[in-house]
Amino acid sequence: MNIFDNFGTFTALILTVAVFSGFFRQNPLYRFAESLFIGVSAGYFAVIWYFSIIKPTFQAALRGDLLILIPLIAGLLLFIPSNKAAVYSKFRFLPAAFIVIVTLAVNIPVYFNAFLKEMIRTSIIPLISFDSDGNFQLDVTINSLLSIMAVTSTMIFLVARHRNSNVLIHRTGEIGRFYVLVAIGAAFAYTLLSRLVLFMGKIEFIINAAKVRF
Repeated sequence: MNIFDNFGTFTALILTVAVFSGFFRQNPLYRFAESLFIGVSAGYFAVIWYFSIIKPTFQAALRGDLLILIPLIAGLLLFIPSNKAAVYSKFRFLPAAFIVIVTLAVNIPVYFNAFLKEMIRTSIIPLISFDSDGNFQLDVTINSLLSIMAVTSTMIFLVARHRNSNVLIHRTGEIGRFYVLVAIGAAFAYTLLSRLVLFMGKIEFIINAAKVRF
């Protein structure tokens, strides 16, 4: 198999090596790949948005549906240049404020049900757990105790630790601080691991592409 018979594979190989060259230092090859990625992405989404949003909106407005022009005008307000002396510049923040308010109103109940409600439910489970036959379940009991300790100490750390000089509250807040650091570390490790998997996949692609005979 000749690598030039597959132009897509050859192009992907060159661009992958060009991007990885940025690990060493900034160079023209890396800047070209970066600019190409940004330009192609911007051009692609501009065409998609034109044919899926802008063009259908104008066609609907020409058919008499003028109500659809409201979100279009609101979107265009975001592109008004900032000028404190101009009266119209005060309206440029209205669409962004509307988007933020609606997003918060929609997402707060979702996050409450997905996270806060679940944490409350987990925190009120029985501390001492038994199975249906009356046998003591050590693993479930330990998990319940750790869950109660984690939720309580983290709340104390975030709310009351810096507002009270009580030794017990301070020590409990330090335990909550440990749980917060564990959560942040686990999230960072998960993100790093996922990036390493992608990196290893690209390295494997380069090796397999390099094995192809020219």
